[in-house]
Amino acid sequence: MAALSAEFEDSLTTPQIEACINRIAHQANAAPAELTALFVKPQTPDAWRARCGAMADRTDQLVP
Repeated sequence: MAALSAEFEDSLTTPQIEACINRIAHQANAAPAELTALFVKPQTPDAWRARCGAMADRTDQLVP
């Protein structure tokens, strides 16, 4: 199983986004590892930056 958060160009239509996701899934399924599920979460640039900041905050809190 794999999960992917991705930003798509604002000008893309739903069919274009679906085609992109299908290309990603096809390439992932061609990889040596067996992939049983692929989850793609489209998000805005602001949501991506907020998520990256939250992940960085959690990483900073890890104890070596």
